[in-house]
Amino acid sequence: MPFATSAAPIPVYLLTGFLGSGKTTLLAGLVHSPAFADTAVVINEFGEIGLDHVLVGQSSEDDIVLLDSGCLCCASNNALQETLETLYYRRLRGEIPAFSRIVVETSGLAEPGPLINALASDASIARHVRLAGVITTIDAAHGAATLEEYETAATQLAVADLVVLTKTDTVTPEAASALAGQLRRQAPGAPVLHANRDGLREPTDLFQAADRRAAVPGPPEQERPQAWTRLAHVLRYGIASHLIRADGPVGWERYAAWVAFMQSRLGERLLRVKGILRMEDGAHYAIHGVRHAFSPPQLLDGQVPDDLSGVLVVITRDADEEDLARAAAALDGGA
Repeated sequence: MPFATSAAPIPVYLLTGFLGSGKTTLLAGLVHSPAFADTAVVINEFGEIGLDHVLVGQSSEDDIVLLDSGCLCCASNNALQETLETLYYRRLRGEIPAFSRIVVETSGLAEPGPLINALASDASIARHVRLAGVITTIDAAHGAATLEEYETAATQLAVADLVVLTKTDTVTPEAASALAGQLRRQAPGAPVLHANRDGLREPTDLFQAADRRAAVPGPPEQERPQAWTRLAHVLRYGIASHLIRADGPVGWERYAAWVAFMQSRLGERLLRVKGILRMEDGAHYAIHGVRHAFSPPQLLDGQVPDDLSGVLVVITRDADEEDLARAAAALDGGA
């Protein structure tokens, strides 16, 4: 039967990106925007603390600062789960202003996978917050070289729900467009927004674009898989994105067995799963998984185009043909 929750958890967005990719500049611009007023920002203890000036003079007993815009900034040395739980209960007791979303800025050298797993696997946290999306920043000037040289940067891109191409004012429009095309191929289904030193260039709601509960964008038209055919983009470091399609509705028991198979067969090598499945109740659900952690399928409102129904993007590290063939067969009921 479908998965359900009894409350409306607060959405959490992970803001990630390699060193120098511009995530702190992007965040610093956002926190002073009136539209960001109902947001709590958690700065990772190993991150590039771009907001030190607002934290100067704060005692260890109170690591939360209220900015003029109404945005809350929090610098904590505690584990992410403990920090989020503290924020939630302080909000509940009225010790800090209410907020409707949380943004966590990660370290430039951190892989988001463990943080995603922490949010998905801790039941006490899952009652109050939900992972809403992963936003990854890529530097327009040096992003291509960084992705080529650093496995961490490639992994950060692989798990993205939304990509922000930063520093676009430092390159030609043609160069920015070419890199944006590369990013769409390497992170299928993740929209790419452009930003310069003044912030986002598109008049876009950053969080709505990144929200994993929105309909999952499909692969480019020329790459839409039919039935159980599989397409792949091979990247560096053994990272590859695969597109498979389930032909017809999927039973809940079969889906649960498939998730168990993916967790046991691929495990840490499964960097990301995202897509849309039509389940046995006739409804479409957004599917998301990272490594061993799979989010409960989220019911999608509205009509889902036929060419997106059943399309899954599976991003792996060091997975071979047999792994992916068995993954497709497991969802098809043949494993």
